[in-house]
Amino acid sequence: MKYILGWFIVFIFSLNLSAQQDLTLFQFSGIPQNNLVNPAQLPDDKLIIGLPLLSSVNSVYNNRTFTFNEGFVTSDGTLIIDPELLVNSLDDNNFLHTQVQDQWFLVGYRVKNHYFKIGISEKLSVDFSFPKSMFDFILRGNAHYLGERVSIDKLGINANHYREISLGYATEINEKWQVGGHLNILFGLANIHTESSSLGIYTDPETFDITIDGNLEVNTSGVDALQGETIDYLTNGKNLGLGIDLGVMYKANEKLELSMSLIDIGFINWKSDLKTFTNDSKTFTLTGLDIKPFIANNNLDGDSLINEVTDSLATIFSLNELEKQYTTTLTPKWYGGAKYYINSKHRLYGSFMLQFFKENIRSGISLGYELDVNKNFGLTANYSLFSGSFSNIGLGLRVRGGPVQLYIMSDSALASLNFFNFRSIHYRFGINILIGEIKEAAPKKTHLL
Repeated sequence: MKYILGWFIVFIFSLNLSAQQDLTLFQFSGIPQNNLVNPAQLPDDKLIIGLPLLSSVNSVYNNRTFTFNEGFVTSDGTLIIDPELLVNSLDDNNFLHTQVQDQWFLVGYRVKNHYFKIGISEKLSVDFSFPKSMFDFILRGNAHYLGERVSIDKLGINANHYREISLGYATEINEKWQVGGHLNILFGLANIHTESSSLGIYTDPETFDITIDGNLEVNTSGVDALQGETIDYLTNGKNLGLGIDLGVMYKANEKLELSMSLIDIGFINWKSDLKTFTNDSKTFTLTGLDIKPFIANNNLDGDSLINEVTDSLATIFSLNELEKQYTTTLTPKWYGGAKYYINSKHRLYGSFMLQFFKENIRSGISLGYELDVNKNFGLTANYSLFSGSFSNIGLGLRVRGGPVQLYIMSDSALASLNFFNFRSIHYRFGINILIGEIKEAAPKKTHLL
């Protein structure tokens, strides 16, 4: 047993623990929105109406490498960047993730063991990946890298805004099995996507000239439309896509429940307001630009540096611009969990998730407790590991008066005390109208196991 436990611990800590989470929502009973992360979940009421615009509001910020306080300092009441402090806190490869989602429409109806729903959500996310070498080059200046090629291969961005119309169905096959799925129709509104990036910077040891080489291709759609009429932007129906979510739940016995889901499998074809920027593997040389003079007394003169770099790049680093249709995929997520029923009110649970982002796999793990008093009140608390952080306390609360249900939860509740000291911030809240409580039906006699 100790041998198995030891290898399990090694496995967990060897993972890149960083992900969009929702680990609390996955195991929180009594909330129709847990169907978002596991389509096999059935609600406890016949009619579910999400309050328009406030059905489910979700915000996420993940930074696996550093907190705000690890890169910025206060001097004489002024907030400034501490370049050396910031660079020393970075990993070789780093990423920032922000996400805002609003399920602004939800109607669901349950007929006995069958649940049908339609939901409309607005989804906005930004993923930015960057190598430590890029910031190290800015801090030290090119003189520190004479005759060396500094690789910035991992530089990239994926910003996405799309609308999702989700048609869902879930059913209880028998007393042991529940299955469900969503068919999602996607409408892309704006996108910035780094198709390829394998850049490097070389400083000539004799002339100090900077040469930028490698491949770069960035696709965009809808960026110009953002500056136009808001109605035209929000009603664009030319960038279509499809997605599916799948879920299953298995009640092994009266005490143990297992669940699993795979969500956000899909793609969007981008066809409107297109611009693609590429360098066609050309090399660019910047003569006489030395970044080091812009750093004095550990303070970066950002305005002067940006102006100098912008002017130089506009003249020398000219990219080809063309119009090209392209396709992006969503970021799939896999959830797995187990819940142990101590009795009808008290439960223990564990959850694990994997998020597949290009060639990287991000993960999170959670252990928690749930108190399910009745349909009017429930709460949960858990401890999670993700985003390279070990201080994630998750909390969730749901309350109900008559047909109105209010819920709020967070996978990183302690971040409320001081946002600047945490690498991950997450909140989800919403309001539902629930009508017609489902009565327990006699179990069916058919068995799959």
